[in-house]
Amino acid sequence: MTLLSGLYEPVGQVATAQDLRRQTRDVLERIDASTIDAFCHVERMPTSLASEQLADQLLSLPLKGLPVAIKEVIDVAGAPGSYGCAAFADRVPAVNAEIVTQLERLGAQIIGITCATELALAGEPKTRNPWSPQRSPGGSSSGSAAAVGAGLVPLALGTQTIGSVIRPAAYCGVIGFKPSLGVGSLHGVLPLSNTLDHLGYFADSLDRLKETLVALFPELPLPPSGLQPRLVFVEPWFSEGKLDSYFCQCDALKYACNNSGIDWIEAKLDPDLAAQNRHLTNTILCFELFQTWGSTLLNHPATSEELQGLISLGQAISQEDYEGAMASRQDMIRYLENWLGAGDVVVFPSVLDLPPRLGQGTGSRDPQRLWTLLGMPALNLPVGWHDGFPLNVQLIARCGADMHLLEVASLVNSLMSSSSDETHRT
Repeated sequence: MTLLSGLYEPVGQVATAQDLRRQTRDVLERIDASTIDAFCHVERMPTSLASEQLADQLLSLPLKGLPVAIKEVIDVAGAPGSYGCAAFADRVPAVNAEIVTQLERLGAQIIGITCATELALAGEPKTRNPWSPQRSPGGSSSGSAAAVGAGLVPLALGTQTIGSVIRPAAYCGVIGFKPSLGVGSLHGVLPLSNTLDHLGYFADSLDRLKETLVALFPELPLPPSGLQPRLVFVEPWFSEGKLDSYFCQCDALKYACNNSGIDWIEAKLDPDLAAQNRHLTNTILCFELFQTWGSTLLNHPATSEELQGLISLGQAISQEDYEGAMASRQDMIRYLENWLGAGDVVVFPSVLDLPPRLGQGTGSRDPQRLWTLLGMPALNLPVGWHDGFPLNVQLIARCGADMHLLEVASLVNSLMSSSSDETHRT
């Protein structure tokens, strides 16, 4: 169950070059008519519109001309690539990021560049939430999430270093997926932290996401035959936020699991592990940020006070403290690997509350941070509505279990849809 339907043809339904060209024009018209400022650049002549012959060629490839939007921290040759940062306002990359080249080789059409926050770390985006123009879409993959949430494109690329895929996906009501660390090349992608940077994907359906990932990464291992899923409802360790509606959805999911014979448990993480994740993430991120960008951006007049604070924090972190944080991270990874079984998938909040109002930030990173720190695959799944905004759950699996996570996400999606149908009948 996604919150979108009928805005773009389902996977595999585009039959002719004329259909593809018509749909591509429709996409451009929707973008032009939109008022949410998701895009900072639009490709006016994507491949299918250049000629009918090229449109035919796209249809012979796996992604069949699928329109894709790209976050402005991922290089697209000849398109603006400012990283959302005034210090790079005139930057235009000469070559594609490797992931963009992969998408084009598979038959995707790059439809435009979406807005991000400053260096994908600081400030607020100009993009507005597709469900309310007075609310934030979240950060930092703001434009990509909003573009899919508004039905402007069926797929978009983002990045996540702490929570920049899962959080905006939840606020905008779309499928958001952060694969395991190392899945997908980061060549041509803004480097913030070698340890924490991930590619990410926003899609209007699980089928769309799975089709794209299978085409991009056929080497991803399938789950072992007969592997039984178990949902692990992990108790949140943060006290702030309004999670009553999330817990109601969890109760509905547990009830549906009981009716379907799906195993589940409730669990708590080691309190020391939960307490460390913010400090470790900040230490690793800021240290590596300074190593990469300190000589270029420290005291740069075209950057914000917030970004300067992060870079300065990185400058003050010693090599010894950094190495200690990295060692603690490895301990946490080993703990989680032993704590979770092969078929286990964690159920957890994606966000703490409704999208923040404009001017009040891009939302808490608390629900997303730990899983990114440890490089685990995570997926935002929209499951309903609360106060007129999307309601979501976050699903997380062991490192390397990306395809298992996608299979379990489909199972949860089906269970929640059945539960909703039964509630409506009664």
